[in-house]
Amino acid sequence: MEKNILIPTNFSKHSWNALIFAMNLYKKHPCTFHLINVYQSQNFLAEALPLGKAKDDDKESEEEISENGLERMMKGLGFRKENQKHQFKTISFKGNLVEGIQESAEKYGIDLIVLGSNGETAGINPSNDSKISKITEEVEQCSILVVPEEFELRTEKILEIVFPTNLRLPFKQKELVPLIELAQSLNASIKILYINSDNKKLTEDQEENKEDLGKYFTDVSHSFHQLTQTTPSTGVHLFIESRDCDFLALYQRKQGFFSRLFRPTRSNEINFDPKLPVLILKEIN
Repeated sequence: MEKNILIPTNFSKHSWNALIFAMNLYKKHPCTFHLINVYQSQNFLAEALPLGKAKDDDKESEEEISENGLERMMKGLGFRKENQKHQFKTISFKGNLVEGIQESAEKYGIDLIVLGSNGETAGINPSNDSKISKITEEVEQCSILVVPEEFELRTEKILEIVFPTNLRLPFKQKELVPLIELAQSLNASIKILYINSDNKKLTEDQEENKEDLGKYFTDVSHSFHQLTQTTPSTGVHLFIESRDCDFLALYQRKQGFFSRLFRPTRSNEINFDPKLPVLILKEIN
């Protein structure tokens, strides 16, 4: 089945890197990549670094800068080795950044949004009040993959995707599809991490939710892990560091583990902001 991938761009290096990363991730799959520039918010990821900026850009209107920038991206893609399975379309949207992404996701049946973040971290911590965190928080019912600018995918090892959960609420299988597809594309193993802060036995509901996850992940390599007597942010951080993990997958509910991960409960607790790509799974009605 063909995939529709949305790539928000401000013509910066990291948004271009996000596009190339997505193309490599889906190199074996038929895909349409929708490149969107919200031209009242061109600096939404950081200061823009336009590709092949024209000398008369200063005289252009915002709309012309947006459309010309997207056209230059399409020309840039034309110089890359052509993948017959990939198509590219552009969207120049005037208005609010989140609204532009949400509207496009719904209109074009987007399966995944891929964002490039500036620097070495994903920048998804809500306390940072960044455009990245705003997008990941406010865009609904469409998974988002955030790729740090300085991240390089390793090919010499079996890749691991950490999926932390408190197992307190059930998942819908369709909500986990992007995670399963990511694992399959990377030939990666999913490490389901239960943070047992209170060092208590699993309840019947938690046992049932754990069993369901095992069923959902039947077609991919996966294993269950547990850390006790630690907080969510510290536990996830230590697990990633100790195993040298490659990706982090988070399920975002309005109430739940995701919010606790970014809400330190102790003054000495780390301010969590991962230095690896983060797949944010969304609730689906």
